[in-house]
Amino acid sequence: MKNQLLSAAALAGLILSFSSCNKEDNPSSIIKAYTVPTTYNFTNAKYTQSTQLVKMAVEIDAYLKKPNAGGITSVVSIDQTTLNNMFSNTGNPFTDAMLNSAGINITSFTSEASLYKAYADSVIIYNDGDTASEGAGGYVARGTNKIVVGPRGLEYGQAFTKGVMGAMLFKEAVNMLNAVKSIDAKDTIAAQAKWDAAFGLLGVPSDYDPAKTYTSADANRPLLWGGYLAERGKAISAGATLFNAFLKGRAAIGGYDKAVRDEQIDVILAKWEQLAAAAALEYVTSPTTTANVGNKGSQLHALSEGFGFMVAFKYRPANSKLSASNYETLKSILNKDFYALIKDGSFTDLKNAQSILKTSYAL
Repeated sequence: MKNQLLSAAALAGLILSFSSCNKEDNPSSIIKAYTVPTTYNFTNAKYTQSTQLVKMAVEIDAYLKKPNAGGITSVVSIDQTTLNNMFSNTGNPFTDAMLNSAGINITSFTSEASLYKAYADSVIIYNDGDTASEGAGGYVARGTNKIVVGPRGLEYGQAFTKGVMGAMLFKEAVNMLNAVKSIDAKDTIAAQAKWDAAFGLLGVPSDYDPAKTYTSADANRPLLWGGYLAERGKAISAGATLFNAFLKGRAAIGGYDKAVRDEQIDVILAKWEQLAAAAALEYVTSPTTTANVGNKGSQLHALSEGFGFMVAFKYRPANSKLSASNYETLKSILNKDFYALIKDGSFTDLKNAQSILKTSYAL
């Protein structure tokens, strides 16, 4: 009888121990009920810093575009000191006073920041009134306006803006969301803070409507990546997919639902990367179309955008559909002299880039 009692006690202990371990190993046992909202108006949502970074990049982009205004013979100068102050956020350089007092600057958040600063500086260097040609930077006509390019045809303003979208905004979002995966399901405050920061980098309003046509007059219009949700992301439903995943994942954090949270991270990163690929595909394709062949300004402008969007692939998540070898091929193609790319009547390199993007990202 004594042995039987001991066996029963030992068995009860084993059952209790197994139940306790099983509860810890199975996060579903702690999930609370939660509702997924239709807008990003969570009670404690904070992403001001991310929004400020987006707006700073938008203002620098607008400043760099000033020389493009007017005909080919018109020179609109921009100031090096003002540009320097925009990068360091000193001397109140922004028209939005809230940015001037933000206490941050884009340089601190951008990988290879000196490279993108050099692209921006080059707009000033080649804004000299000279007409560009192969091997010599200057102006190239584009429609009724013009663009400022370097000796190899790269439009430096586009290299800056699209490059920073990848090297700052996309890179930071990837890092933030990957970090969320390592946070315990019950640590909602830490997870929410990083999640909100990543959402702010997408550049859409809290009540974003994927079906709405936003105009430049709309104060709450999507910016940078947010603008490309419609411009290049409609065919892949980028707007709805990304916004809904951000909503669902944020709600799941509050419900301790780690499985859904992490699932939505994968959805966001895959779709955001596919958006970059869709944009890059457009810009390595349009220079080869009948409408643009021979239109040097349009061709160089498009290739410069493609060059910039390619930057995002450098910061793609580990489970990216783009192989390392294909990434190197894309990088090699878009680092070539643009004049050589558009002079090739068969567009061999650009068609190779198109094929890689289409195949890798199901475009």
